[in-house]
Amino acid sequence: AKRRSGPAKYVWGGRMVFSRASPALKPYTVKPENYDLIVIGFPVWAGSPAPPVRSFLSETKLDHRKIALFCCHGGGKGRALQKARALLEGNVIAGEADFVNPSRGDPARIAAQIDEWAKRLGG
Repeated sequence: AKRRSGPAKYVWGGRMVFSRASPALKPYTVKPENYDLIVIGFPVWAGSPAPPVRSFLSETKLDHRKIALFCCHGGGKGRALQKARALLEGNVIAGEADFVNPSRGDPARIAAQIDEWAKRLGG
């Protein structure tokens, strides 16, 4: 994959989101049927789940699974969680969370937010 930086990465990312592109993924060995709870996290790109997440969800057939969703963003989650739920029809959404600037915020506050979310999931 070509590395992009500066404004070019935003143009490329926006085009990927708005064209609903599903980029090819490197091989993976995840077998969702082996898990009672599947946690799917993603960065928000232009108010949507990042395109590689869309690729994963279209390639990995999840049906009748218990799924927890979280997203990370810089203050604009938009409809990202709603769009992810729409890609997961036929599954049970166990919980959702969104984390604002997790790499830049107060680590203790972020850890507390994650702990609280995990407790609500039953973990």
